[in-house]
Amino acid sequence: MVETIVLGLDGANWTLLEPWLDDGRLSNVQALREDGVWTDMESALPPVTCPNWRCYSTGKNPGKLGVYWWEAIDTDARTLTTPDSRSFKSANYWDYLNQDGQTAGIVNLPMTYPPFEVDRFMVAGGPGSEQSAYTHPSELGDQLDNGGYTLHPDNPVTSKDDRAAADALVDLIEQRLTTFRELLDENQDIDVAHCTVFYINVLQHYFWREEPTRRAWELIDEHIGKIREEYPDATLLLMSDHGCKDVDTVFYANAWLEEQGYLVTETETADLLTRVGVNKKRISKLAHRLGIHDLVTTLAPERVTQSIPEDEEGFKREQKLEKIDWDRSKAVASGQGLVYVIDDDPETTEQLIDDLKSLTGPNGKPIAREVMHREEAYDGPYVEDAPDIVFDQRPGVHTSGAIGSNPVFDDAGRWEAENVRTGLFLADGPQLESDTLDGPISITDIAPTVLDSVDCPIPTDMDGQPLDLFGGEHETCEPISVTSSADAAREGVQDRLEDLGYLE
Repeated sequence: MVETIVLGLDGANWTLLEPWLDDGRLSNVQALREDGVWTDMESALPPVTCPNWRCYSTGKNPGKLGVYWWEAIDTDARTLTTPDSRSFKSANYWDYLNQDGQTAGIVNLPMTYPPFEVDRFMVAGGPGSEQSAYTHPSELGDQLDNGGYTLHPDNPVTSKDDRAAADALVDLIEQRLTTFRELLDENQDIDVAHCTVFYINVLQHYFWREEPTRRAWELIDEHIGKIREEYPDATLLLMSDHGCKDVDTVFYANAWLEEQGYLVTETETADLLTRVGVNKKRISKLAHRLGIHDLVTTLAPERVTQSIPEDEEGFKREQKLEKIDWDRSKAVASGQGLVYVIDDDPETTEQLIDDLKSLTGPNGKPIAREVMHREEAYDGPYVEDAPDIVFDQRPGVHTSGAIGSNPVFDDAGRWEAENVRTGLFLADGPQLESDTLDGPISITDIAPTVLDSVDCPIPTDMDGQPLDLFGGEHETCEPISVTSSADAAREGVQDRLEDLGYLE
């Protein structure tokens, strides 16, 4: 029988769902709350898909993984890299299951491409995955391809006007959960199964609680009910990587760093092109419309493409590094609360922390709830790879790391909602021996809890602790060592992250 099923709901929190729970629209989730135990869950900073889905699967904070966001800036080498599945310096809970002679089936977990060898199956997922060599075993990919399985939509949602693309995402979520249930039906003796519903958070980013998002959640609720009916004896866990909240302020961190004298850029061309509405995104859409996109991308000289901003917000990813005057700059920001101090200057770091702590937006509210040195935010052997400053952006704030002719503050832009640190957790099933949970829990508590649910030894290097759900003692084991890599991700992956609004 299937022992434990984990459903990962990207960007979900109870605050988001409460109105629909109250209206009876999510009756199956509500039934699980009444029968099981539930609480809030706190993610690692920043509260983002990468790295938090791997904080979940490893039971560790980013300081033990060496990955902190969708991009890593090396201020000494002046380079930017994007992580993939092999960038994380840790084993995952399925490695310990397999070591103990147990099986696992993992579907659509972000940051698992290229896929890992797992004793049963893995279907890679999230925005970093490609529609080739995305499964283990490889023949599973052929089976899924023949059934029409797709990792990503043909046309991404890039604005609040993309209703057709939003409808396609709802269909993709339907396909994802249906495929997961079919794989469970084919693997009835699996010990732990996991499926992440990733694209639900994309709908939340662009539409918040509007109709496409609500409809997708009603679909998710329907599948949750069917899974509970099909596997009544399984332990069922619902969890998320973070939560979500509507945006009231966009904070352009690099515009603020420039205004304060911490960052010096060479953006005259960007300013001119932005003012007249020329950027790569508009050129790309026009080229697609005219049927000459491949011709344009092939013939355009690199020196020309590098001088054109990505979109209306300016330069992003590697392109933005080329616009920095490194000799005169002291700091540069990534998105969602991360700041790199150039030359690791302690005086600059302290002054920046003080300035960020006192920074308020146009509405008089602080931009950050907390501003920390990296050593305060993380713990582990790879903390020195982290951004020097980490700030927990206030719920309602979206921080962009684009470089261009942006104001320091703006109203909600492309995104209607932004990630927040508080997500959700729920457990239900006949194996539970507790009817309460002291919360909130940490995202790092879930991996040891999954292992505990099937009596698998828990490695001693996990940050999290198993929740007191199943009773009894917890056997431990030595950590499994792994080899990681830090190669930059493929151009197509960066394009997808940018389309989704992650690399700004």
